[in-house]
Amino acid sequence: MSQPLLLANLSRSEQIHQLTGGYGQLVIDRVADGWSPYLLVLKFHHLGHHRRRASVIAQMHHAAEGVYTRLLFRVWKHPRARSVRDLRPVWVLVADVPGLGSRRQLVRDLLPNDGLHLQGVVAMPPGGRLRASLDEHLAQMGSRYCPHGGPLVALHATPITSSVAYVNSYNFKSLRRGRAELDDVLILPRPASDLDHRPRRAADPWRPLVRALP
Repeated sequence: MSQPLLLANLSRSEQIHQLTGGYGQLVIDRVADGWSPYLLVLKFHHLGHHRRRASVIAQMHHAAEGVYTRLLFRVWKHPRARSVRDLRPVWVLVADVPGLGSRRQLVRDLLPNDGLHLQGVVAMPPGGRLRASLDEHLAQMGSRYCPHGGPLVALHATPITSSVAYVNSYNFKSLRRGRAELDDVLILPRPASDLDHRPRRAADPWRPLVRALP
């Protein structure tokens, strides 16, 4: 994610504050219009001991975009149509790791990629083709978004019943605490790249949904 020129002269803390509020507003505005908010978490297989962190994040972002595109074509049959261009799901994801501390650090060391994962708030539009809520859909069909041999282990959604602004701010704690960088943030949809092609069906068998350590 490239920093907007408008933020170039701000301190890092000011940039984070501005971006957190701005990106959160993308979801808050849609919830006010009747969209459904969720907390989405994506967890990954270990992506290699010798890969640079930036490379790992890039792989995670690429996998998340693949999931988003596949979900997009489940929500709308023709997502390129002008009638639904403004009704695409909105995802605001950021990389995070478990917090420090002796016990958490021990767990972190045992997790793939030292616990690095993606999480964030998403808004699902009303009137789409999904017959179930996003959390129910992923619970039933989540393994189809994690093809065999791919980097993604599991993804799950939880309905947000409290303040979306609070949940979004909490998700950005990794930036405020120095555990993530501004480029670790992923906002979907991108302007056009997610509609360039329809995703191809991954090869069978599908990978069973694997529950990661809490």
